[in-house]
Amino acid sequence: MTVRLERIRASGRIGGIDLHRSLPSFVLAGYGIFILSLFARNVMTWYINPSYVAPTTLAGAVLVGLAFGALARRPAVACHDGCCSTGDCDCETPSTRWTTHALLLFPLLLALIFPPRGLAAFSANQRGAEIAGLTPIHGSATVKRVSLSVDTRSFTLEDWVGAISADPNPRDYTGKPVVLTGMVLHNPASVPPGYIMVIRYLVTCCIADARPIGLVVKDTSHGALQDNQWVTVRGTMGAAGYQGQSLAVVEPQRIDLVKSQSPYVY
Repeated sequence: MTVRLERIRASGRIGGIDLHRSLPSFVLAGYGIFILSLFARNVMTWYINPSYVAPTTLAGAVLVGLAFGALARRPAVACHDGCCSTGDCDCETPSTRWTTHALLLFPLLLALIFPPRGLAAFSANQRGAEIAGLTPIHGSATVKRVSLSVDTRSFTLEDWVGAISADPNPRDYTGKPVVLTGMVLHNPASVPPGYIMVIRYLVTCCIADARPIGLVVKDTSHGALQDNQWVTVRGTMGAAGYQGQSLAVVEPQRIDLVKSQSPYVY
């Protein structure tokens, strides 16, 4: 029995399956199934722009198909003298194969261990929030620029960011009604005392390029609001002096806590 077990270990076969040659196909199928599971759970947009959901899902299905196709193929013959030069056999050493397989499996294992989560206030501080009227909005061509001749109560946060980045003069917005929903972020070094930021993440392609954008809002809660809480702010646009300049800010009439939403805008 001991001899038989040693032979199984040496050959890398379990239950008639050659693990050395089949494991790459299982890894490929694992990535494909993971991608398809993101689509099935409706959380793929926590990673990528919705425009890429369809091709990414198709790519996951293709990976699964390729994996099963590889498993159905005739396995390579055992290595022998002279076969490596013809490419008719697999002459990679077992230790090298297992190391390669482990490296391929590592990202997949991380994805399984850590469930999908949206970016939060900590990431905004790490990446540096881009505040309309206070800091340049990088890639502002991707931010909507809108006319203030329309009823501004329909403006979303990204609409306001686009308008103020195009025209940062607060006098052009004073008294305009505001209704916006976003995530609370405190950053005393970046806003006037007594103010908070309400932010979301602007995504161009995927979460790796997500940039926190937002507006400055007067904190009428007197410090009760916490980072990462979601709020809907209703009020009007006003102005505040900060760092020698006049800054467009939201003067709330009410701030309501709301259920967490997707932090991303596209």
